[in-house]
Amino acid sequence: MVEKTVKESPQLFLLDGSSYIYRAYYGVRDLATSGGLPTNAVFGFTRMLLGLLQEHSPEYLAVVFDRPRDETFRRELYPEYKANRDAMPEDLVPQVPYIRKVLQALNIPALEAPGFEADDVIASLARRVATEGIRVTVVTGDKDLMQIVGEKIRLLDTMKDSCSGPREVLERFGVPPERVPDVLGLAGDTSDNIPGVPGIGEKTAAKLVKQFGSLEGVFRWKDLVNGKKRRESLQNYLDQALLSKSLATVRYDVELNVTLADLRRQQPNLGDLLPLLRELEFEALAVAFTPPPAGVVEIHCDGSGQTSGPGGYGAILRYGGQEKELSGFEPEATSQRMELLAAIRGLEALHGPKTVRVYSDSQYLVRGMSQWVQGWIRKGRLYTPGALVNQDLWQELVSLAAKHKVSWEWLRGHAGHPFNERCDRLAKRAAADGIRAAAAVRTEESNKEEKPIPVPAPPALKMPLPPGEMREFEADEDGQLRLY
Repeated sequence: MVEKTVKESPQLFLLDGSSYIYRAYYGVRDLATSGGLPTNAVFGFTRMLLGLLQEHSPEYLAVVFDRPRDETFRRELYPEYKANRDAMPEDLVPQVPYIRKVLQALNIPALEAPGFEADDVIASLARRVATEGIRVTVVTGDKDLMQIVGEKIRLLDTMKDSCSGPREVLERFGVPPERVPDVLGLAGDTSDNIPGVPGIGEKTAAKLVKQFGSLEGVFRWKDLVNGKKRRESLQNYLDQALLSKSLATVRYDVELNVTLADLRRQQPNLGDLLPLLRELEFEALAVAFTPPPAGVVEIHCDGSGQTSGPGGYGAILRYGGQEKELSGFEPEATSQRMELLAAIRGLEALHGPKTVRVYSDSQYLVRGMSQWVQGWIRKGRLYTPGALVNQDLWQELVSLAAKHKVSWEWLRGHAGHPFNERCDRLAKRAAADGIRAAAAVRTEESNKEEKPIPVPAPPALKMPLPPGEMREFEADEDGQLRLY
């Protein structure tokens, strides 16, 4: 068994709130309450935030918002700054207050500073905290923030599932992080309406900055630059380039009346959060934030595999406000064996007798333990060698379940249930990781001139059941004949 550990402490996560809102707005469409209130951005924002909390469990967390663009110092420097951007969509406007209400109910600080953009607040806070030895992860898709990356500061793009450190910045821009504003000063940035130098694109700008050390160095040695038109542009647009660099450079001097202790992760205010989510008709999200009943351990589990071959399992244990993730890989397994193994690993993790609710999208598992097992025991099939398929795992499950008070509940797979979807992702990730590890071992063995072993194909994705349809197994009365 492989147990997943995701916590690396201490660490501060700073979310680029405005970027998150627009990603949520365009990522989820045509969602509204029964009363007609648009909710697509609120839902997408909350769901992405929940995923971040579950995946990374940050010790410190804040969401940073932009001030209105007319109120920032960059607009004073250059009135056309971001003038190309459309006004906020009409159906997004009423959703922003609800997003702030969600953050307030989650006890997550929302930060902003008059006269500055979110990038400046993030840069100032990240640098200050990093000097105290705290690692900082900035959650954003904005390339402009690559300039703040350092030994203890990285960027995380959750949409692309990619992290950027100094090496990734160098690969992206061709220069180290501190020289990103020089590149943008020369190339400009169409998304922010930063003009740059006409005729110089990002690749050329990166090459020039790398060659001459900085934007100022490029102009100092412009006579050595290849291309007559390029030299003429540099001759004529020095002031515009310097302005563009100023616009592209984040500020590190924003005064913030906030301490690291103020940003420590807190438990949600469920008394505010759950009614708010139900008001917005986000039932699945309400489930995700609702703790199990007092004294009850929830085990959510799922398996990923094929008819035969490699497979993975994922399980989530919930007790009170605590969660634990488990995942693992088997080189030779069936999908049904992985479903059973997921439940076994969840029950194995319990210490002492408990009241347990096991949730799974596997009818094989749920029917087996809640309907068929008593018949197997009465007929002697559970312990008769060869009488049952997966007999070893059924025996193990029965033995583990006997130590607790267990109920088994079926969920429709891939129907938006937050924990079922998380377990599915854990299982698929464990399978993929296991396949890669096996491939690496086999490659090493083949390099030693041993006979290579074929790498198994990745497990096939399970298809969701059509809405309203409940699959029936072809089986005899105890569900055994066709289950394999």
